[in-house]
Amino acid sequence: MLKSNRIKMKKINICIIGARSVSSGSLIKLLLQHKHVKINMLVSEVEGEDIEKIHSCLRGVFSGKTEKYDPKKIIKNCDLVFLHKSHGDFWEKTGKLVDLSVKMDKDLRFIDLSADFRLKDESLYSKWYDFKHGRKDLLSQAVYGLTELNRDKIKNAKIVANPGCYPTAVLLALAPLLKGNFVDINSNQGIYVYAISGFSGAGKNNNGTSAFNTAENIKPYKVGHVHQHVPEIEQEINNMLHKKIEITFAPHLAGFKYGILTTNYVTLKKQHEWKYIHSVYEKMYKNEPFIRLFNGCPEIKDAVGTNFCDIGFSVDKDKNTCTVMSVIDNVIKGASGQAIQNMNVMYGFDETEGLPYSEALKRASVA
Repeated sequence: MLKSNRIKMKKINICIIGARSVSSGSLIKLLLQHKHVKINMLVSEVEGEDIEKIHSCLRGVFSGKTEKYDPKKIIKNCDLVFLHKSHGDFWEKTGKLVDLSVKMDKDLRFIDLSADFRLKDESLYSKWYDFKHGRKDLLSQAVYGLTELNRDKIKNAKIVANPGCYPTAVLLALAPLLKGNFVDINSNQGIYVYAISGFSGAGKNNNGTSAFNTAENIKPYKVGHVHQHVPEIEQEINNMLHKKIEITFAPHLAGFKYGILTTNYVTLKKQHEWKYIHSVYEKMYKNEPFIRLFNGCPEIKDAVGTNFCDIGFSVDKDKNTCTVMSVIDNVIKGASGQAIQNMNVMYGFDETEGLPYSEALKRASVA
């Protein structure tokens, strides 16, 4: 049972497991700008390395060293663990660390940036991630960390499963229509998602895809119903609709580094004017600091380097269709930024703390 007390204004101690990973550099850089955290442990398979040599963006800014995994030391010295490991690599150790923290009566919390706790159906891991998940109890306990949709559950979570980058962009784009029961899920049109990601979103096992061979190029990959983010997107859509459906997903890699654009096609139950659909989005997202609605089409360049999700849409009244476009930075809103946003919710900090434009957003919220 989680303790009800919250650490408010004093600093919380952070452990990052997988501190040498490429995406951990972005997480550390953002955490260093946070007023209420202290990076206490940098855990890696390689011990004693200077983190500023691993992540050059930290040179002259942060001089921590990596250390080996020591569960008891983590529990004793830390309040929150960010898990930055590859899918399937650490779920078993995470489970044991959770169990040990409970045994030691320590309110240690976890934000996992891998897919290890995103899917509720344990059988899906064998199909989509090539490993057998053995902690059904923790899968049911973990809260899916799409902040704007699950804020109340995140507040008291022991484990937050940080969403994938494509699911973040797709689900935030479609949520107002799905939750408002506007989508005709019985039509033959289904839900189609066309997505473009910068090559940083391809991951380390990307079959040779690199900055070199995507320059001046765009490349479809894992098109149809085969990308590993498909079950995650479908799970959350099904939760909103209370009905099981499948999507058609067409991801592409393009010759830029950061950013994701999704174009999502749905059939509406009846005719609606653009103005009315816009009002639906405004009502749901009006108090969300990291959602920006566009009258036209959002562009990747405006979201890169931020924790924003920019959303625009087009309505074809004659065909009863709505095309919703969303843009995020895949490394920030699609990973480390959303993880910090979730941490802020868990500990009662201002939700924008430590994130790009934090001070401006705080001023805007009280204006």
